[in-house]
This record gives sequence, C-alpha cells and structure tokens, in this order.
Amino acid sequence: THARALDAPPPPLPPPPAMGSQQQNSGKTRTKRAAIPNNPTIRKQLRKIAADKKEGMTFAKRKEIRMANSKKSQKNPTDFGKAGMELKAEKKGPLEIRYRALAKKMRQIEELEKKKKEGTTPLDRWQISKLHKKLFLQEEIKALVSAGAGGGEEGAEGGEDGDEEE
Repeated sequence: THARALDAPPPPLPPPPAMGSQQQNSGKTRTKRAAIPNNPTIRKQLRKIAADKKEGMTFAKRKEIRMANSKKSQKNPTDFGKAGMELKAEKKGPLEIRYRALAKKMRQIEELEKKKKEGTTPLDRWQISKLHKKLFLQEEIKALVSAGAGGGEEGAEGGEDGDEEE
C-alpha cells in the first residue's frame, strides 16, 4: 500500500489568485462612460445632432437657425456704423499696376545711386544692370502716363518727375 500511495498523483492545488484580485468581486457591473470621439469635427457634428433632437425643434426652425448662423459668419467682422468699413481699396487697372511697378524700380535705382555716391558697399552686377535701365524706365513711365491720361496717375507722375531731375 505504501508503494501505491507513491504512485498516485497528488490532489490538485487551488489556482493562484490573479494579480490585483485581493478584493472580492461584489457582483456589480461597472458602468462605462459613453465613448467620446477625439476628432473635434465629429464632436461638433454630434453636438449639432443633439441640439437638433431637442423637443419642439422642427425642420423649419432648424433651417432658420442655420440660415441666421451662416449670415453671421458672412458678416464683416469690422462692421462700423450702417455702411460698414471698406477693407480693400478699389481694384487697380493694368496701367496703374504697371506704373506702380515702374515707380518702385525708379525708387530702387535712386537708392542704388545714393549707395554708389557714398561708396560704402560695392554694387554687384545685378544692381549695376538695374542702374543702366534708368533711362528706359523713365521713357516707359512717360508713355504710360500719356496712354493712361488719368487723374490719379498724373498726380503720381508729378512726384516722380521731381525724383527724376535729381
């Protein structure tokens, strides 16, 4: 009998406790929080849907609210007074745009001439080539002014003539 006791398997051991399971299970199920998406646009859509589900909300009311909101977003944020404020000036014509570009080049040429007179910094080949274009730019400005014959361009040309004489 003694040998038989050695051949028999030992009784099974109770399973080891799981990690963190020192407490007894109360039997109550845990309540889960509603899943909230991380994407802000989806959250915005969900809020809009929830707002639409309010009691007494009809399709016509929803449409009216959306129209009012879209009108607010289209409104100019810098609206001063009844007429509002013009943020941009009127569009310039092609002659005026070209004139302004030529006037800017003339101002740059004048700055380069001042640097050349002072002798502080040597001019590179691009700056020198720009200086050589001065007479051509003056002729083009005169042609533009005569072609445009506009009041705004003549006033600007008067200021340019004073610069050209220097």
